[in-house]
Amino acid sequence: MMISLYKTKNINHTGKKRFPPFSLRKPFCLALTLSLLLGGGGCSGKQTTTEQNTPPPLPTQQETAESFSVFLDDFFSEYVTSDSLSLHYTLLDPEAFQIEKPAVSFGKFSVDSLQASNRTATEYLTRLHAFSKESLQPEEQLTYELLEYALKYSAIPEGTELYDSPLGPTTGLQTQLPVLLAEYRFSSLEDVEDYFLLLEDMPRYFHQLCTFEQARSAAGTQSCAEVLSRILLQCKSFVEDPEHNFLIESFRDRLASLPDISAQEIATLCIRNQKLVFTKVIPAYEQLIDTLQKLTDTSVPAVGLAARPNGSDYYEYLVQSNTGSSRSIRDIEAMLQDALLQNMVTMVSLYQSEALQAELKDISFSEATSPEEILNDLQEQIQKDFPVPADAAFRVETVHPSLEDFISPALYLIPPFDNYKENVIYINPAKCAPESLFSTLAHEGYPGHLYQNTFFAATAPHPARILLNFTGYDEGWGTYAELYSYRYADCSEELKQFLIAEQVAGLCLYSLADLHIHYHGKSMDTVIAFLTEHGLSPEGAEEVYYTLLAEPAVYLPYSVGYLEFCSLRDLYRSYEGDEASLLPFHTFLLETGPAPFAILEQRLSANFR
Repeated sequence: MMISLYKTKNINHTGKKRFPPFSLRKPFCLALTLSLLLGGGGCSGKQTTTEQNTPPPLPTQQETAESFSVFLDDFFSEYVTSDSLSLHYTLLDPEAFQIEKPAVSFGKFSVDSLQASNRTATEYLTRLHAFSKESLQPEEQLTYELLEYALKYSAIPEGTELYDSPLGPTTGLQTQLPVLLAEYRFSSLEDVEDYFLLLEDMPRYFHQLCTFEQARSAAGTQSCAEVLSRILLQCKSFVEDPEHNFLIESFRDRLASLPDISAQEIATLCIRNQKLVFTKVIPAYEQLIDTLQKLTDTSVPAVGLAARPNGSDYYEYLVQSNTGSSRSIRDIEAMLQDALLQNMVTMVSLYQSEALQAELKDISFSEATSPEEILNDLQEQIQKDFPVPADAAFRVETVHPSLEDFISPALYLIPPFDNYKENVIYINPAKCAPESLFSTLAHEGYPGHLYQNTFFAATAPHPARILLNFTGYDEGWGTYAELYSYRYADCSEELKQFLIAEQVAGLCLYSLADLHIHYHGKSMDTVIAFLTEHGLSPEGAEEVYYTLLAEPAVYLPYSVGYLEFCSLRDLYRSYEGDEASLLPFHTFLLETGPAPFAILEQRLSANFR
């Protein structure tokens, strides 16, 4: 769904893999989202103290505004330069933001760097609290609240750093980093040189990853043998045919975007790239493979975080930071259970219709014949219920054949902040079934991620806002938009209701299984029984179990985020009436931008009560 970068510690992503929600019909395709997270780096700015014991005089409103703006600039510069890949994907022209490019590197990954990230966040939080929020302008007050929240929940609980593995079979770095490198844009020859320097840096960075995994093993927090076997399979697949590695095959295509480049220059650059893949990239993966094979231990139990020392603390941190919900885990669980039951009842009731069963066999949502036509049609239709989209262009591309086995059915690449009008959605025809194309494009495009991101960027927020991670908002909005889009689909009302109920029930089911594993500490057999009781095959249930075991809280941004948006919608209707247009509600959400749900609720009440 969205693709972007993690700041400092690694290129880390949250996403989901769609499994067959129930046995009532053929499942839809896989889906994956890569989301922007707030990380940390070294902090150079610290608050100074006065020599006297008496406090300094309060600044004027103008002085406060200027000082707060400087603080935001410092914050943005600190975090956006924490690694070169993050900087490249965040800004097209760093110099225009007075950003000096650091030495090209993936950054650092170690327990020390994670702890340093925590210290940086704490220092920035201290600097933030030196400002009086009440003295700031309304928009600055919102930024203050969002930054306070993001900094507070960016710090991994002390003593749980070794649970924060960057590897995982669904959203792990070993799979996602090659995709990000394969999509690395070339706007100039300088970009190509930076790209080569990143490839040069891979052995060093992967050595740090290996050292971290060894530390996890020594501390007893490593992944079980089954999870490691899946990660190893992906790594081995990546290196098994170096001559046709997709970082080689996709490189020449990206050079075509460079102006005034000769055929001879292209040939020379391709030779350099191939050499770096052979001598740097492949050996880095072979080093990781060797390390993980040595660490594979069949005696490590396949248990969740609840069964591990301090694991519950880490899981509670994940739930809070990934969802942006202020609800307790118990309340989240109750909300998920209610939604699962309600939507399963809806599905079973609707499925009694023979007409619906027939329609499910031949789903067609639109007369449009291409992805571009579907997106253009959606862009027009959503204006009944959503504000006018920002002035932004998009194109739909087919992923390179060499990427088909590694990439999701579709993804939206978040453009650099200073180039938001140029957008691209990639479709993977090998994995995106025709019947899922409409809803997938709604999630990725209009009224989903592309629409939300370009709308917010067009409001010209301070660039610090784009570094703040509110995954529950982002993926909750994508899911809300996807399901809302069925209103514009050319199909029966029964099919619309069924597909919405199926998607929500599936998300809630997997999220509840996640809670069973990592919060309640239930056994594998118990969780698989829970999943099979709700319609999954034993094989499908086992696959879900290991995915959730490897990557805790992976579904929660979608399910909890969606349900929180529904709760906000219900609150809005309690103020405006059940028949009120949702246009003001959607406009409010989009203009506010990504935020935790408690802040959205507070501002919604202030605006509409």
